[in-house]
Amino acid sequence: MRDLSPDLALAQAALAIELRAGRDKANMGLQELASQVYWSKATVSRWLNGQAMPTEKQARQWAETCGTDVPTMARLWQQAQEVQEPVAAAAPGPSRRRVRLWPILVGVAVVVGAAVLWFSRDDRPPCALDHPISLHVPPQSGERMSVTAEIRCALPADRRYFVVEEVPNVDVRNPHPAFYVKAQVSEVRIGASSVLSMILKEPVTTRAKFYVISVDEAGERALEENRVIDNGLLDLPEGSRQESAVGWHVKAWE
Repeated sequence: MRDLSPDLALAQAALAIELRAGRDKANMGLQELASQVYWSKATVSRWLNGQAMPTEKQARQWAETCGTDVPTMARLWQQAQEVQEPVAAAAPGPSRRRVRLWPILVGVAVVVGAAVLWFSRDDRPPCALDHPISLHVPPQSGERMSVTAEIRCALPADRRYFVVEEVPNVDVRNPHPAFYVKAQVSEVRIGASSVLSMILKEPVTTRAKFYVISVDEAGERALEENRVIDNGLLDLPEGSRQESAVGWHVKAWE
């Protein structure tokens, strides 16, 4: 394997950090990402470890797939490429003595390791997604139903997360929405997936919305204090935030 110059090692490490940031944000497996950029899983693993570089097209495709900043990825790739070209031109022949490689590899490992730790931290700022939780709701069920909640990015640890059911018109004589607290999402690590079971007590043919909300400590107390029959609420607590897209569901049978 060709020895890396310190400048090239650092440039490739910076590119690897951005690649890892994208993988973390997209929450995708190595094989899935490799298929997106039309390359092998082993080669993609070398990119993430700073041992090799993708092409510019592959780097841009990676950023687009993962939802990270394409210009930033292109800039880091260009910087690594600019360092790589003169290094390749000046590479010694087989008879020349190799430079010491271990200090460079240790430096790269430290940089990449620090990046991995940073992007796996639980206390980093919340992500910028409108809906950081994916809630998978079946379109129909009987009185027993399960939904799956998947955490897409870092969530504030000081809030609590609940699946609510919103029934648009509870009383045909006096139409108004009601909200029912159905389950709590307790596992909020990035990439975590929770299957939540619930019982639906409304009549057959009722069409309702399901989504995840988050509340602070005061909001959690309000949920406990204001629940009525079947955990029903006329209004959600002040400061509630919608954390997932809405999934519609019909109770089709008992």
